[in-house]
Amino acid sequence: MITDTVSLNSSSFEFIQVIALTSFAGFTSFLGIYMAKKINFSRRAVLALTSFGAGVLISAAIFEMVVEAEKSVGLLLTIVAFISGAVLFSFLDWLAEKKGGGAGILLGIGMDSIPESLAIGAAVGSMGSAAALALLIGIQNVTEGVASFHEMKESKSQLKKIKNIFIATAIISIIPIIMGIIGLVFMKGMYVSIGIILALSAGGIFYMLHYDMIPKAHKEKEWLTTFGAILGFIIGFGISISIG
Repeated sequence: MITDTVSLNSSSFEFIQVIALTSFAGFTSFLGIYMAKKINFSRRAVLALTSFGAGVLISAAIFEMVVEAEKSVGLLLTIVAFISGAVLFSFLDWLAEKKGGGAGILLGIGMDSIPESLAIGAAVGSMGSAAALALLIGIQNVTEGVASFHEMKESKSQLKKIKNIFIATAIISIIPIIMGIIGLVFMKGMYVSIGIILALSAGGIFYMLHYDMIPKAHKEKEWLTTFGAILGFIIGFGISISIG
């Protein structure tokens, strides 16, 4: 039987690893927004990127979260945590929509980073591949940043606030680093807790994928967006197999 034990003995190298991985996973949202500001992406390109990000996220949720969770906590608890994650994220999504505009978008960007970052920090040197999870989340966050910027750009009321949104996104990008360090210090070796967090996060991701990302990507039915998802999934699968 696997039991949770808290380990406070983390090496300096592990701290550097966690900071590097969570910095990458967190600041790529800011990078995506910055890219969208500098590059005039067409509507078709934004939809293709959104679809690509969804494909990458599906790979991350399956191969780096659900599979790893089942190894640690078993099938039943994985299913319960997965469903709980979907319910929790639906509530958080409702809060984001209630806030609306830039605040809602920022909440949407930040709310999924907490469980993922905890898992990345806890997984360093203990289980799974923290590097693979961080890389997949980081890639997806770039596409999310691009799509979020265009969504804000379409709203004239938000256009004036873009500078403030840049600053707020940069601040939100620090959250994964903090949560990653917490995961490393307080959750390293706690395989049951890590497994539950991974399954919760995976459930939330699947909720967001099917409620928001996939419908947005396929508003205009085009083969390019469909193959974007296929390409994203294959690349995500390749990263999981080669690094995970």
